[in-house]
Amino acid sequence: MKFRWLVTLLGISCILLLPLSAMAQDPDLNADTDRMRHPVPKYNLQFWRPAPNPGDYLTTYGSMIDRDHWRLTGGFYIDYAHVPMDIAYSDQKSDLAVIKNQTFMDLYLSLSLFSWVEVALSMPFVLYENTDFWNEQIGFPLRKAHETSGVGDLRIVVKGKILELGKYPVGLALIGDLSTQTGTKGILVSDEYPTFTINAALEFNPWDKARMAVNVGFRARKQRDVYGYTLGNAFIIAGAASIPFFHQDLDFIADFRGEIATEPDDRNLTVNERPFEADFAFRYRILNGKTEWWRGLALTAGVGFGLNAVGSPDVRAILGLNFHWVNGGLLGLEYEYGGYMTAVDPCPDPELTPPSQIPERCRNVVVDSDGDTIPDKDDKCPFAGRAGYIDEFGCSPDRDGDTVPDYMDLCPDEGGRVDKNGCPITLDTDGDTIPDIKDSCPTEPETFNGYEDEDGCPDADPDALVELSAGKINIKEQVFFETSKAVIKSESFELLDQVAKLLVDNPHVGNVTVEGHTDSRGKYKYNVKLSQDRAESVMNYLIKRGVEASRLNAIGYGPDRPIDTNDTSEGRARNRRVEFVVLGLPDDQKK
Repeated sequence: MKFRWLVTLLGISCILLLPLSAMAQDPDLNADTDRMRHPVPKYNLQFWRPAPNPGDYLTTYGSMIDRDHWRLTGGFYIDYAHVPMDIAYSDQKSDLAVIKNQTFMDLYLSLSLFSWVEVALSMPFVLYENTDFWNEQIGFPLRKAHETSGVGDLRIVVKGKILELGKYPVGLALIGDLSTQTGTKGILVSDEYPTFTINAALEFNPWDKARMAVNVGFRARKQRDVYGYTLGNAFIIAGAASIPFFHQDLDFIADFRGEIATEPDDRNLTVNERPFEADFAFRYRILNGKTEWWRGLALTAGVGFGLNAVGSPDVRAILGLNFHWVNGGLLGLEYEYGGYMTAVDPCPDPELTPPSQIPERCRNVVVDSDGDTIPDKDDKCPFAGRAGYIDEFGCSPDRDGDTVPDYMDLCPDEGGRVDKNGCPITLDTDGDTIPDIKDSCPTEPETFNGYEDEDGCPDADPDALVELSAGKINIKEQVFFETSKAVIKSESFELLDQVAKLLVDNPHVGNVTVEGHTDSRGKYKYNVKLSQDRAESVMNYLIKRGVEASRLNAIGYGPDRPIDTNDTSEGRARNRRVEFVVLGLPDDQKK
């Protein structure tokens, strides 16, 4: 469907460029002598101006730009034009070939600055021109053929990408073309003033193996009279298609271009002032590659046909050597290098196809399944490599032999039984962070209290005020509070700090209940509330010292659980106490 639309669009363009015969008027042919007596005007008749960027066609611009920043490409075209301009005499029985034969060579360089802009320079040279210009030394019309050569106008071309083909249904770019006044005078290859052209290039894929583009633009330059024809500003319409031609390295290119003069002073617009040309060429990629600077070098050869108009010849021959893209089938990430498909027999997608089902021709040419720059045919590890981290056989080094390649191995020199990161798997049965191979008590967790913490065994520091034993955290001093209050006295801060440190350093110790107790003096309800408040006060102190709140709770038992008689002052002092009871493992240790 897209192809039909393109054909329709190009057909309309051709109709616009071919005026009806009823509207066409020849210049004043009764003034043959007068119009040929003038000196050769300063005007550039070079109608065939090659598009210099790698993603372009012949004279039609594409929308894509080379992905490699600062990549310099270039090339040259040589084109021969037969009778690009002639004038018929009024008797219609003879004509004058103002330019009989013309041979140009266009040298150009293109630089991709970023992913969205390219800059190119194109310099045309007139290798040979055979003309019948007026002989100013003779006072009557006389043809005088002579041969010459020279230099044309230097072109500066800037392409800016707006939409990238692939990310969007179409690609779009704007191209500015500035021609300077470097040409040789007197041979119709240079303008009197600089000229500027702006083009918009719209590009799309009618199917996976082809590109097509349409250009519309405007050229601004000073109006001139060229042997009776009024030439100057013009609208530009162009279109091109590039289609793989039965081989992954060969494309067929059709390129169409026309101009419509817009000069208000020219009331007799003739067919001769509306040039149109159709070119057909083959482009063959002679050098392949992916990262080499010379990748994509191609040979272009073709022929063109033009209307009988100023600048468009009867026949044109084209030959070029340049860095232009050859589609080679599937466009996409590999469009510059040939992709995975050819024009007639596509290769299967290597990511979706078992290696045994990929044809040998595909493996030998295009398939690099792991992307390590070594083709599968030469790669002994075709699915396990990584560019920059491979040996000469395409395999990733694994110096410790643990099957985890070095570029993924966090412990590249430690083999044996390893985890996914390549580090040895170590057992820690009691979960105290000391591996069993170094743990003197592998089934009993170490008590981290600053005393022999490296042996992996539970122990108590004889000088410590706190120790873990028999499901309790034993404290060697009492926690002191202000009389009848839940305010902890400062003299107990060191004791509680050691309790907090013990719990923080030993996460395997389970949840702890802080129990508050009183003696039997006073009212029962008051004692229960006081013991609850004191237990909560201790719990909050531990939380402030870094113990997780989820590991603690507080209960006040009042006088219900005495450990001594309440009949003596010594017994009552022992009953007024705080205890720490280990209830079990915390939630994150139960998993």
